[in-house]
Amino acid sequence: MDVLAEILAWSAGLPLWQRDALRRILVHGDLSEDDISALTELCKKAHGLADCEDAAVLAAEHIPEAVGDAGQVFIDSIYHHQGVNNLAQKQTLKFGPNLTIVYGDNGAGKTGYIRILKSACRARGVEDILGNVTSEAAAQDQIYSLKYKRGQDGELVEWTGEEDDEAVAQVSVFDTNSAAVYLSEKTDVAFRPFGLDLFDKLVKACKAVRENLTKEKQALSASAVPGIEVPDSTQVAKLLAGITSLTKPDDVTALATLSDEEKQRIASLRKQLADLQAADTEKLSRELQLRSGRLRTLAEKLRSIGSALSDEAIMEIFKALDVAKSKKETAEALRAATFGGELLNGTGSESWVDLWEAARSFSTEEVYPNQQFPAVENDNLCVLCQQGLDHDACERLKQFESFIQSSAEAELRAAVQDFRERSRGVSALVISDEAIEQAIAEVLIEDEPLSEGIKAALANAQQYKDALINALKNKEEKPESYPPFAFPIAPLEAMCAQLDERAAALKKEATPELKEKLAAELNEFRARAILAKNLQIVLDDIERHKKIAAYGLTENDTRHNAVTVKSTEVTKAVVTEKLKSSFNDELKELKFRHINVELKEVGGAQGNLYHRLILTKAPGIDLPRVASEGEQRCLSIAAFFAELSTADNPSAIIFDDPVSSLDYKWRENVARRLVREAKDRQVIVFTHDIVFLLYLHQYAEQLGVAYLDQHIFQQAALGAGLCAEELPWVAMKVGKRIGYLKNEWQVVDKLFREGHQNAYEREAIHIYGLLRESWERALEEVLLVSVVERFRPGVQTQQIAKIADITPEDCAQLEAAMTKTSKWLPGHDMAAAAHQDVPEPQELLDDIKDLEAWVKAINQRRK
Repeated sequence: MDVLAEILAWSAGLPLWQRDALRRILVHGDLSEDDISALTELCKKAHGLADCEDAAVLAAEHIPEAVGDAGQVFIDSIYHHQGVNNLAQKQTLKFGPNLTIVYGDNGAGKTGYIRILKSACRARGVEDILGNVTSEAAAQDQIYSLKYKRGQDGELVEWTGEEDDEAVAQVSVFDTNSAAVYLSEKTDVAFRPFGLDLFDKLVKACKAVRENLTKEKQALSASAVPGIEVPDSTQVAKLLAGITSLTKPDDVTALATLSDEEKQRIASLRKQLADLQAADTEKLSRELQLRSGRLRTLAEKLRSIGSALSDEAIMEIFKALDVAKSKKETAEALRAATFGGELLNGTGSESWVDLWEAARSFSTEEVYPNQQFPAVENDNLCVLCQQGLDHDACERLKQFESFIQSSAEAELRAAVQDFRERSRGVSALVISDEAIEQAIAEVLIEDEPLSEGIKAALANAQQYKDALINALKNKEEKPESYPPFAFPIAPLEAMCAQLDERAAALKKEATPELKEKLAAELNEFRARAILAKNLQIVLDDIERHKKIAAYGLTENDTRHNAVTVKSTEVTKAVVTEKLKSSFNDELKELKFRHINVELKEVGGAQGNLYHRLILTKAPGIDLPRVASEGEQRCLSIAAFFAELSTADNPSAIIFDDPVSSLDYKWRENVARRLVREAKDRQVIVFTHDIVFLLYLHQYAEQLGVAYLDQHIFQQAALGAGLCAEELPWVAMKVGKRIGYLKNEWQVVDKLFREGHQNAYEREAIHIYGLLRESWERALEEVLLVSVVERFRPGVQTQQIAKIADITPEDCAQLEAAMTKTSKWLPGHDMAAAAHQDVPEPQELLDDIKDLEAWVKAINQRRK
């Protein structure tokens, strides 16, 4: 099965954000916090909760043609600076590329280094890294580092414990915790073929996105609507109590919007309810009717003022003025042509015409009623100067009358008359009087703002009237800038209607039902007014409910059940059979045959498929109740190696005391298995078991696997965790012991040369004791070719043929050396007469070289 192709086809049915997540995981390996945030927005976008870029879903072009190995991880070293357990400061524990055996007694400090490794690597149980809890000194900051590399030739990378490292996490640790988990618990497949990890990471993404969405949804839980207090049993109260995501904002807005008529109705209802409390309702009804009549009169007066000062009326006045001006210019031109320049100034002007017309009236009405004006016949006297008229005077009066009777002059008089009549309508207009002021006072009783509005309009109208009169008097243009004075006639007339309604209501019987009905109607309006003040809060709450509903839908898009199901399906196809086969192979490798045990899948969850060790013939019985401790440890190691078989690359593995509770047979089998694994990957073994260490050495040499020994020990002055590449004396082979003895000889030689005789003799005797032990080890290891060996129960019969070349000289030299070195063993009390001086440094060195030569000669002979 092509895992990635299967995932691509399956992903077509996933939500868009999950398909985008798969793309990101495949391209980048992991999801960052920014990725999770972006995926959260994509999930929200599908339900109208966000506006972001469209998802870029997993497609064929995102799948690599060949998936390369991420790189085998090798642990190079651990450096402890300070602060971990009781470990000595500034210690470096080194690891080889194949097999590294870290030996140390109990309490030597191995646990401190193991805890550092477990905090960085993959372990079934991580322990806290403690400080030196047994010390009375103040705790130190924990400073340590681990160096690793990818591939044999990779560059060293340093991990300081500050954050997780994906590369180091590929290294696996087996310890007591792992043994218990593999044996008694169901375990997921920690190492999965490339592609299957997409399921695990997608499940993590689902959880992370769901967590983000849950936080955002919880932030929407608070509603401000309960704080809005409205009258009970009203339409608004029912609305507020039942707001859901389906509540229509337009309906709420319509309910919160009060028309002018409804606002007037509110005022009317309040007054009606107050009226019904009056002691003499009939009297109040009559008062209201009278007030209504007076206010209607006021309304008519205001309408009259408004009409008189309307733009249309005022424009007509100024048009009349313009006409008069034009006619005057025509008349003046005619006058100048008619009279010339010999007459008095002003002749023919308006005042002169007034004089002439007055003379006409005097003549026709008083003096010469039956004669045409001017009456210049029959020696009549002048009606102005009452003197006789000569011929020239008569002719001049006739000329004046001809001028007056001309069409231009007639039109001028008509225009002036029209202008005067129109402007008289403004000058005579009464803006305010006692009746108006009293009516306004009555408006104040009902509606103060309306009263103030009428006053302001009248004041503005008065100001406008004054400006008009001044402009007309001075024959100026119409004032362009003046305060508005629109009269609130409609509200005033509505008030009159309310007064009439109140008066009519008072004539009816004021029953409790009527009062209740009016109060209920008023409460509905009051509730709507309150809703209007809090409209945005309510609309926001509707939007909140919509978001909550949408967030509820996102939960379906973050479920990972389908991921787990698919993961189980694919894992069974490509992992489970391999896992079972590998486990059976490991049991054979460890020679575990007497209990029928199998690895069986036990379901999946959150993208993982779980397996468990069970007894084939008794699956319902817990395995730890049947298997011994040693058998349990063996089974756990087999399960551990089976799990490793599913990994994409053979990174390092670390074993912490893997043969605890194992007898010598199982120790040997485990040692052989670990050494064989070290041919293909780095294997690091921590142990305090000297026999197990020797087994590891034996099989490493047999299989040609390079190994590195590391010795961890403690010193009272420095603490635990001191690191050395030399194993303790008891575990050293002959060649290492000879090198160690030569180094110790240099120390005692210096003591001798500096004259410290007592110290020299004490140390020289100690070296002779070690030299004797080295001859004993040479007997086993070199002369007898390890056919028999301490700490090992078996006999290496395949080596027996090699001991056939042992000569008497070999035995004699061995016996002589054992005799000499035994003289200075502690506990041998020689007689005073038999006392011998301790050999000097040169003789001691010669004795060490004798062992070296003896070993070299035998080894060369047997090549």
